[in-house]
Amino acid sequence: MIIAKFGGTSVSSKESVLTLCNIVGSELERQPVVVVSALSGVTDLLLSLPGLPKSKIGKTIRKIRNLHYNLIKNLWSDKTLQKEIMQFIDNQLDAVAKLISTGNPGGEFLDRLASFGEIMSSFIIARALEKRGIKAAQVIATDLIITNNNFGSAEFLLQPTRKKTKMVLTPLIKQGIVPVVTGFIGSTKTGQVTTLGRGGSDYTASIIGFCLRALEIQIWTDVDGVFTADPRIVEGAKSLQTVSFKEASELAAFGARVLHPRTVRPAIKSGIAVKVLNTFNPQNGGTLIEERSTTQGKIKAVSFKKKIFLVNIYATEMLYQKGFLAKIFRVFVRYDILVDLVSVSEVSVSVSVDERKNLENAIKDLSEFSNVSLIEDMGMVSLIGEEITSSTKTIRKVFEILDKEKILARMISLSAASINISIVMESDKVEQAVRILHNHFLLTTRLS
Repeated sequence: MIIAKFGGTSVSSKESVLTLCNIVGSELERQPVVVVSALSGVTDLLLSLPGLPKSKIGKTIRKIRNLHYNLIKNLWSDKTLQKEIMQFIDNQLDAVAKLISTGNPGGEFLDRLASFGEIMSSFIIARALEKRGIKAAQVIATDLIITNNNFGSAEFLLQPTRKKTKMVLTPLIKQGIVPVVTGFIGSTKTGQVTTLGRGGSDYTASIIGFCLRALEIQIWTDVDGVFTADPRIVEGAKSLQTVSFKEASELAAFGARVLHPRTVRPAIKSGIAVKVLNTFNPQNGGTLIEERSTTQGKIKAVSFKKKIFLVNIYATEMLYQKGFLAKIFRVFVRYDILVDLVSVSEVSVSVSVDERKNLENAIKDLSEFSNVSLIEDMGMVSLIGEEITSSTKTIRKVFEILDKEKILARMISLSAASINISIVMESDKVEQAVRILHNHFLLTTRLS
C-alpha cells in the first residue's frame, strides 16, 4: 500500500488532474490511498471571509466558485455532469455562507471554514478518477483523524485515529476502491472540526501511512524534490536524490517549503520511506527520504526563514539559580509559542520565534521577573547535514564567509545532534547569505 498526497497546484488545472489520474492508475497494484489539498488559493480566500465587509463576502464566495467551476468545465464537456458536480460545490458554498453569517470567528469556526476547500477538491478528484475508469470514493478526514482541540494546529491522537483509519479505509482498499481523503483536517473526540496547520495535508498523508503501515508515502508537489536551496533565490540549486529522516526534519523545521514540519515524524516512527515528487515532471525520480544519510560531515542544503522575532531576556537572578529556565519556558508554553533557537549565558537567554501571535502577552509576563527586549526584522539561515558540526573547518569557513560579506550574526546555534548550524541575522541579509553560503559549500559539491 502507498499513500499519495497531491498539493494545491497538483489539483488546480485540467493538466495536473489528468496527470494525477495517470499516476494513480499506474500505482493500482500497490493499493494507493490519495490525499488532496484544496485548490490553490482557496484556503486563503475562505479564511479571508470573516474579515471582509458584508458587501465583499458574496464576491469572494463567487470567486471561490469560479475557481472550481473553471476546473470542472475544463475537465468535463458533459453539461449534465458539470451541473451534478457543481451542485455539490454550491451546496458546500451555501454552507460556507451560512457559517459566515453566524459571526463567531473563534478557533473551531476558522477550522471548520478552512475545511471546505479540501472537501470540494476531494469530491472533484474522486469523480475525475472514476471518469478514467478507476473506482474511487471521497473520504472526509474528520471520520479518520481524531485530534486534540488545539484549533489551527491540532495534533492527532494515536489510538482513536488508528482505529478509525483502519475501520474506514481498509474495507475500501480491499474492494479495489481508491480512497480520496481530504488533507489538512480532522476532528476532536466530540466531533469539532480541527486543522493540522498550514501545509497539513502532508501530515495527513504521513498519519494515514503510519496507521496503515504503508510501504511508501509520496508527496506530489510542483518541484523536483528537496533542493539544496530554494531555487527561486539560488540559481544553482539542485534537487537531492536522498536525504535522511533527520535532515528532512531539520529542513522542514527551519524553512524548507517542500514538507510540512511534522510530516516525517510518523514516518520516522514506522520506518516508512517518503518520496517528494513533481506532478508536472513525474518522470523525475524526486527525493527519497530514508532513515540514514548516505553522506556524513557534508552540508546537504541551506534553508532560511525571512521573518523571525528575537526575544532577549536578561535577569541577574538567573545567576546560580535553579529552575529559572523552566520559569521562562513555562511562559512560552502558556501562550502556545513555539521556540526555534535558544542561546543561554549566565544571566541572559535569547530565543527565536516565528510568529507574533501571543508574543506581546508572553513578553508582559516575562517582564515581571526579567528585562525583556524584542528585536524584529530578523531572519535565519540554517545549514543542514548530518555531522556537519564535527569539523571545525566547516564552522570556521561559515563565519569567514559571513565576515567577508559584512553580515553580522545576531545569534548562533549549533545543533547538539551535529546536524544544524543556524545563524540569526538582519532579514534583508538573508537571501545574500543563502546564496553565498550555498555557492561556496554546494555549487560544486557532488550531491547524493
